[in-house]
Formats: sequence, structure tokens, C-alpha cells
Amino acid sequence: MNINNPQELLEFLSNIDFGYVDKEGNKHLGTSTPKSWYEEYTLQSPEQFKNNLCGNCYDQVEFERDWFIKNSYEVKSFFEMVQLDYQNSYPSHSFLVYKDNNKWCWFENADLINRGIHTFDTLEELLKYQYNKYLELLDSFNISKDEMGKIIIREFDKPESGISADAYLDYVINSKKVSI
Repeated sequence: MNINNPQELLEFLSNIDFGYVDKEGNKHLGTSTPKSWYEEYTLQSPEQFKNNLCGNCYDQVEFERDWFIKNSYEVKSFFEMVQLDYQNSYPSHSFLVYKDNNKWCWFENADLINRGIHTFDTLEELLKYQYNKYLELLDSFNISKDEMGKIIIREFDKPESGISADAYLDYVINSKKVSI
């Protein structure tokens, strides 16, 4: 596998299956995951992800981070969710941004509606744009005003591979708070 630039990385990722790999190494495909995913999920290492060609946004961000860092890009990763309990009905999302020629780029593969490389002059502009996309998604779930007030965004560093969904969520939620 020879990936030379972010566009080639996005093309490579277009061939992976969205889903998750459980603790036993079994693949579970699709966006509609059973309630048991929370107990079964384990964060894959970049190598496991490359071998399995399956993962959710948490796994994809770590694979992307690995590629961008190895190719000398400045990267940041972010997590957003409606902070109720960990098993609520609203989607959470992890995403990666990178700096290229003094511009910030939102690299998105897991969110098929927004899939692509989106370029902005500032990180603040990028985060506001992406946050509004998240609000649009949540609006389709008929989220209440009270629940909208519980949206959090965190900037996080690389978590340890192999951790559970619970450990992953604890890690990202306790990372650096981002204000939009």
C-alpha cells in the first residue's frame, strides 16, 4: 500500500467497511450497531484497522493520525457528542484535522454525507463549520433544546489501542474542552 498524499488516503479509505471489530476480532458492519457494541467494541491499532479494513470513526481517526504524522503533517483530533449517558441514541463523532500550506483541512471519511477534504483559513472557522454540520445531523434526530445544551467538543491526543468503548469515551470526554 503506497499512499502519497491526503487525497490518496481518502481514496484508500473509501474502500473500507464502516462498522466495528469486537474483542474477539469479529467484524460488525453498518451504521446501525446493536446495543451490545458498547460492551463488545475495542479501539483498533492502525495496523489492525489496515488488516481488517473495517472500523468506525474512532478507529478511522487513529489510522488517519498515524498516516498524517508519519508524513510530517500537523494534526489535531476532536470528539463531539451529546453528553447524556454513553449509550444514548444520538451519534458521537471523532474527526481529524490537519494543517497544509497554512490552511486547516477537515479530513472526513466516516461521515459519508460530509466525506472529503474541506479546507479553511483558520482552525476556528473549520470547527464552527463542522459543528454546524453536527447540529444538522442532530436536528434529524429531533433533539430537544435541553439536550442541545449538552453537546460537548473535546480535542484529544492519541488514545491507547485496544481500549473498550467505555475507556475511549472516558478518555476523550476528559480531554481538552473546545469552545465554539
